[in-house]
Amino acid sequence: MGSGAGKPMEAAGMEKLEKIIKDFPVRLPELPGDVLVSGDLPQEVVEQLADFCKGWLYLNEEKDPHFFGEALKSKGCDVKVVPFKPSKDLSASVVDQLLQSLKELPRPLMIQCTSANRAAIAMLMWMAQECGYSAGSVELLVNDLKLDTVRPEAIQWLQGRLPAAGSKSEPLIPRSPEVRQLFDAESSTFTYLVTCPETKDSVLIDPVLEQKDRDLKLIQDLGVNLKYVLNTHCHADHITSGGLIRKENLPELKTMISKASGAKADRHLEHGDTVDFGSLKLEAKATPGHTDGCMTFVLKTKTACFAFTGDTLLIRGCGRTDFQQGSSRHLYQNVYEQIFSMPGETFICPGHDYKNRSISTVEEEKRYNPRLTKSVEEFVEIMENLKLPNPKKIDVAVPGNMFADTRNESLAMVNGEPECFLSHTFTHLK
Repeated sequence: MGSGAGKPMEAAGMEKLEKIIKDFPVRLPELPGDVLVSGDLPQEVVEQLADFCKGWLYLNEEKDPHFFGEALKSKGCDVKVVPFKPSKDLSASVVDQLLQSLKELPRPLMIQCTSANRAAIAMLMWMAQECGYSAGSVELLVNDLKLDTVRPEAIQWLQGRLPAAGSKSEPLIPRSPEVRQLFDAESSTFTYLVTCPETKDSVLIDPVLEQKDRDLKLIQDLGVNLKYVLNTHCHADHITSGGLIRKENLPELKTMISKASGAKADRHLEHGDTVDFGSLKLEAKATPGHTDGCMTFVLKTKTACFAFTGDTLLIRGCGRTDFQQGSSRHLYQNVYEQIFSMPGETFICPGHDYKNRSISTVEEEKRYNPRLTKSVEEFVEIMENLKLPNPKKIDVAVPGNMFADTRNESLAMVNGEPECFLSHTFTHLK
C-alpha cells in the first residue's frame, strides 16, 4: 500500500467534495489520500459522491435504509457490503473479509457506516496491516489525520488488536518478510533483523548488549545466517552487542559503522557504500547531525523500501544535537537531502520510540513532524532549548561503543585505561 505516499483525488469535483465535507459527516484524510469515510448520507449526496468514488464499502446491513446500493451501481461503483461492529467477540472471518475488501476495491474508495466512526476504524485497521503500525501509532494517526468522527472506545478496541512496538517475532510488515523489529524497553531502542529470504543471510542493525541472548535465539529459531552487525552511530544510551557476539558466538561475524564515527569496527562505511548479503543490499547514507558519525541505511525489496534512520529521524521527532559533535543545522539539512528526498511511501524505521509507536513513512514525517516541518531557524531554536538530561549510560556507553568491536584488546585504550575495562563493562551490564 504505502499509506504514507497518498494519492490525491482528481482536482475535478474537489470543490463539490469540499462543500459536502463541510455540510455532512464525510472526511477525506490526507493519508492515504484516496480513501474517504462517511456516516449516513441523503441519497442525492451519495449519488454526487459516486461520481468520483470508484469503490464503495458499506459497513451496515444491506437492508439498512441508508444504503443506496442500486444508485451506486448505476453510477459504476464497485460496491461491497461487510457488516462490521467492533466488539470483543468479533469473528476473525469478518475482519479478514473487511481487510480483503479494502485491499481489492478500486480507488478512490468510500467507506461508509452510520457516523463515520467505524469507517475510520476500518481504514486505520487496514493501514496498520499494510504498514506495520503498532497500538501506539493509532492515536497518533487519529490526531494527525484529523479523524474527528472516531470515538475513544473504538480507538481502544483497535489498539487492543495491535501488537506493542517491537514485540512480535514476525515480519514488521506482512508483505515484506525481510524486516523484523525488536525492542529494548530500558533504552527504548529498536533493533532490526534484516534477512534475505532466498539465502537466509542476515544483518543485525543497532543491537543492544543486554538483548544479545534474545537476538541470538531468534536468529537460531529462524535458521538464518547472521553475517554482519551494523550500527547507525556511536550510541550514548546503550552498548552494542556486535563485538561480544563475534567474540563468544560467531567468530566470522563482521561489524560495521561509519568511518566518521571514529569507533572500532571490521569495516568502516562512507556515504554511498553498500552492504551486500544474499540478494539484498543496504545503501549507506551519511546523515550526521545527532552525532557527526550518523548513517541511515536504505533497503529496497520487491515490495517496499525501508530507511533505518537511527537517531537522525524519529517518529514525529529527531535525535538531540547537543553532544557528540552534534549539529542542528546539519541534521536538518541531511534529513531533507538524504531522507525526505526519498519516495513518500518509504518506511521510516527509527532507532528509538518512547510512546509504543513502531514505524512511520517519509510522507508522514514531511507532513506531521512537529520539528522538521519548521524552518531551519525555528528548528535550531527548538533544539537549542530542549535542555535534556544526559542519557543515564553515556559515561559507559560512548567509550564502550567506541571500542566494543575491537578484536585485539591490547591495542585499545578507553580513557587512558586498557580495553580490558570493556570486558568488565560487558560483565557489569550483563
